[in-house]
Amino acid sequence: MKNIFRIVNVCEPQTITKNDGTQMIKQQLVIREQGGQYEDAYLVTWLGNEPVRVTQGMCIAASVRMRVNEGVFAPKDGGESEVRYYQDAVLQEYACLMLGNIKD
Repeated sequence: MKNIFRIVNVCEPQTITKNDGTQMIKQQLVIREQGGQYEDAYLVTWLGNEPVRVTQGMCIAASVRMRVNEGVFAPKDGGESEVRYYQDAVLQEYACLMLGNIKD
């Protein structure tokens, strides 16, 4: 999905080590589509070599990749397994926009 978003919240970046021993930055952001406080908001993950250079309230043009995952979970009490679905949203690329003071 490509759209214009406003940054609602920026989490602290974390350094993670991949299986091959290299490191990368993982950072989560809450972004909201432009249009008001009741527009859709998403928790997205940024994976890269550097943390994102955005602050709360900034507008960005971004490409977000959404993926639905399926997992089979077995209860601890030995009951029947169940299938659950969860969604990943990854921020693939972004560009900061200079739009002035736009109110939600």
